[in-house]
Amino acid sequence: MESCIACGALTGTVELLPTYDADVIGIPVTLRNGVLRHRCESCGFDGIEIIDSESLSAVVAVARILMPLALSGNDIRFLRKACGMNGKQFAKELDHDNATLSRWENGGGLGEVTERCLRDAVWGLLYKRVPAIQIEPGHFKRMQIYRMREGEVMARIVLERVRLKDVARQSKSDEWDIYDLAA
Repeated sequence: MESCIACGALTGTVELLPTYDADVIGIPVTLRNGVLRHRCESCGFDGIEIIDSESLSAVVAVARILMPLALSGNDIRFLRKACGMNGKQFAKELDHDNATLSRWENGGGLGEVTERCLRDAVWGLLYKRVPAIQIEPGHFKRMQIYRMREGEVMARIVLERVRLKDVARQSKSDEWDIYDLAA
C-alpha cells in the first residue's frame, strides 16, 4: 500500500499500465510503460498519471513531424506550443511574419517546401528534449508529404518509456521514444 495522492490515506495502490490509449490534440497515441494508475480504497480515487508528461509533448510533436502526412492548422499550433513559443517567437524562428503563421494555424495550408522547412525547424528546437530519437540530417528535405484522403484516419502513434545509457557520463535515464508511427 502507498499513500493516496488524493486523500493521503495509506490505502492507495499504484500500478504501471502496460499500455494506455490517449488523444493528444487530435493525434491518437498509445503510451507503453509510461502511465501510472492510482487507486484508493478509502476515498475511491481512481486516476492516471502520465510519467514525464512535459517530455511527452515534445515526443508527440517529433513523432508528428516524422509522419509524412500534411500538417493541419491544429498540428502547427500544437507544434508551436510543444516548442514552448508564442506565435511571434515561432514565426520569427520560421523566418515568417506572425500573420502568415496565424493563417497557417487557422487552416491556411502550407506549400510542400515550407512544410518541410517547418518540420526541420521544429526538430531543431526539440531534439535536445527527445534524446532517445535520432533523425538523419536532411530527412525532412527528402520527405514526400501526402494529404489524407476523405474518411482516412490518422495512424496511431505508439510511444514507450525506454532506458537510455550514456556511457560518457556514466549515467542512465528513462526517456520517451517512438515505438511505432503506424499502429
